[in-house]
Amino acid sequence: MQRIHDFIDRVENITLVWTIIGLALAGFIQVITRYLFNYSFSWFEELGRYLGVFIAFLGAAIGVKTGSHFTMDLMVTNLKQPWQQRVKGMTSTLSALFFFTVSWYSWKIVLRMYGYATTSPTMQIPMYIAYLPIPVFSIVIGARFLIKAWEFLKQGEAG
Repeated sequence: MQRIHDFIDRVENITLVWTIIGLALAGFIQVITRYLFNYSFSWFEELGRYLGVFIAFLGAAIGVKTGSHFTMDLMVTNLKQPWQQRVKGMTSTLSALFFFTVSWYSWKIVLRMYGYATTSPTMQIPMYIAYLPIPVFSIVIGARFLIKAWEFLKQGEAG
């Protein structure tokens, strides 16, 4: 099981790094061509928006895994140790349910976009592809929150 987690973590990190490099490179090329050659690629802006959404959702999934999201834990820190873990487990479970709900409704939107067969204005890619990171990474984020909830609840029982 740990090997699967390590593999998924590695794929996430490599994907995030290469996507950020691609976004930075596209921005650099756009600036160079605009100011040196007085020419701009109209599709670079659109690509930047779509990659930005992709990076935000992938980064959010990694943030859940590492516990780097901000939390308001004034109430939780004043509880005794087993209850701290239980409350963290409950909030992680609620967060997972929220992201599974987001995924459910965003899948509906993606399927609707697929049915409409609309394309993006400049890149001419199907719009459902542009919307796809939202439901996919919402499932990943929800799964990460469930894993966190399980870990917190196990620690609460042990404490």
